[in-house]
Amino acid sequence: FVKSLFNGSNNFKENSMKKLTFCVAFAALSVSVGLARSPFVLSDAVPAECMSMEKVDMPMMNRAISKPASALKFDFVKENRKHLMKKDAQIAALTAPEALPATNVSNVGFVANWNTVSSANYYEVDVMRIFSTTEDAEYLSLYEDFLLMQEYPSEVTGYLDGLTYRWDWYLYGGKLADRSIVFPQTSSKGQTQLQTPMMDFSGEGETETVYFSFVAEGAVGDKIGIGYYYTDDEGEDLAFAFQPVTFEEGTMTKTLYAELPAVDALGFLIYTDPTMQNTGDVKLKTFLVSREFAAGTEFMEVYDYRQTAETSASFFTIEKDTETEGVSDEFVYGVYALNVDMNKGEILDMSDMSDMILVGATGSVDGVKASCEKIFVHDKLHVVLDKPETVSVYNMAGVLVASYEGGEGDNEFSLPASGVYIVKAGNTIAKVMK
Repeated sequence: FVKSLFNGSNNFKENSMKKLTFCVAFAALSVSVGLARSPFVLSDAVPAECMSMEKVDMPMMNRAISKPASALKFDFVKENRKHLMKKDAQIAALTAPEALPATNVSNVGFVANWNTVSSANYYEVDVMRIFSTTEDAEYLSLYEDFLLMQEYPSEVTGYLDGLTYRWDWYLYGGKLADRSIVFPQTSSKGQTQLQTPMMDFSGEGETETVYFSFVAEGAVGDKIGIGYYYTDDEGEDLAFAFQPVTFEEGTMTKTLYAELPAVDALGFLIYTDPTMQNTGDVKLKTFLVSREFAAGTEFMEVYDYRQTAETSASFFTIEKDTETEGVSDEFVYGVYALNVDMNKGEILDMSDMSDMILVGATGSVDGVKASCEKIFVHDKLHVVLDKPETVSVYNMAGVLVASYEGGEGDNEFSLPASGVYIVKAGNTIAKVMK
């Protein structure tokens, strides 16, 4: 489960790290899962002071955003978006996998499964999160306590996949300690930076209020910086930093909030640099991101993904809300079969998405065939129901674009515009194209 980091001279040797199995990690997490429901109180949050509205010069940003070819870590998510916008007749000839019921289902994770596809040498499994609430609630977008981290003395520049709950954490010029990230006082790169995975903060306005909380250790007077990064509508990579936070005690527990751009892909960066004049190492022990949603909120977002040559993949769902009254928080997954040129990192062939599997909150699993008999488009959207259900229509960014009340039998609805949509009716989930 724990795999090596990639990147040139900073390679991990797999046998240099203690290997944790997914089951063992789950057992450890299950003991303390209650702590994952935000140990921070949002009412204690203070506003983050913006240091500059101009682009911050983060020299490692391009390296992190455009993943190094040497890592052999292909950005299948972007490739998927290209393929999803094609008509069915344009989709490559690989047969779609059959997604199988999830196993090892718990409040903190599950294992996704699927069958083998002839002529495929790789698979991608995409996990989506469906969230709705009938009462005001906090939504935990990202949680990381670095439980899987183990000490590694050399500086690391690369992805922390396998060492964090979500993929795409990226560390530049830092070190690993047991259950923490180390920002060294001195670094050969001059600056140490940790990047979170990107998250969907799209909303109705131009900005969204986002809370970010952390626990860090350092000497009194030392500092740690926090900022955010995203790609604007023109395709330019932008990064902004807030005023660095100063340690008043050896351990700092803090929650900040800020109005951030309402975009569908934005990540945070945590960093130190020589201008802070720190007197020792700074350790980051926990980092989480939260939002507040009013009653009646419903949305779907891309949560996590894996690329593998195997026919199963493990996922943590540590952010899942199993406690708040009036909250429904579910996960679904679908699988693509791929034929990948491993030398060039190019996708030569790609199937349509498999059936989608709903992972139930109590461990029950429903797998539903996205067949033309139940959900299909013929001029309009048709949904055949066995009983009255709410029909929710999402675009491929996970934004709810339409909601209808369907009755028993064939229901006919209008889709907003041409494009690809995910339609949810009860426990039935399917992808359609207009």
